[in-house]
Amino acid sequence: MKQVVVLTGASSGLGKEIAKQLLLKGKYQLILTGREEKGFAEFKKSPDVTIVLGDLTKKTTIDLLKKEVKKHGRIDILINNAGIIYINPFNENTEQKIDDLLAVDLKTPMLLTQRLYPFMVKQQSGHIININSTAGKDAKVNHTMYSAAKFGLKGFTDALRIEAKLHNIRVTGFHPGGMNTEFYDDLPGTPKEKYMDPKKIAEILVQLIETDPSISPDEIVINRMTR
Repeated sequence: MKQVVVLTGASSGLGKEIAKQLLLKGKYQLILTGREEKGFAEFKKSPDVTIVLGDLTKKTTIDLLKKEVKKHGRIDILINNAGIIYINPFNENTEQKIDDLLAVDLKTPMLLTQRLYPFMVKQQSGHIININSTAGKDAKVNHTMYSAAKFGLKGFTDALRIEAKLHNIRVTGFHPGGMNTEFYDDLPGTPKEKYMDPKKIAEILVQLIETDPSISPDEIVINRMTR
């Protein structure tokens, strides 16, 4: 039986690389979600992929994901990857930007996990992976609101892990640094080409997924060697 995986933010960047590598393994049934239909073109013909288009900040999209999981009767892996980023001085953050960032980067993974967690509790198995950031471990200049959301996600991940272990469910915080993806296209600072290759980061994540289920990889932090 193929393992059922729900992966958010799968139409581009790291999420897309994770989806491609899991699909190549041939042992996963993927439920992918994102906003951009064009990003899923290469997945549409696969019988091992279900695509749910929509905005995860909307209850209707989360309900659709739960409906797809219910069809399979289980979920083995949940990867909360969807995210947005604003890097700017604190005073330049509008209330709307704050609301949007917290909704996508913190509230959404909490709500989606809450809806799918009962399946794992019933199974007494599963793996929840929250894609965080090095900004969720160490404060960075001009990352005030982004770091606030990511530190919040770390707190959620750490606290949930304690509860989830009682049900044989693994919860991992995954903290990569900057990657050469569209996510960083319009951001100031280090040239994007010096950032890490998302394919390599996806390889690490897939290895993490395939570790012995009796081992709990609680937190992984990945930085580039050069600055």
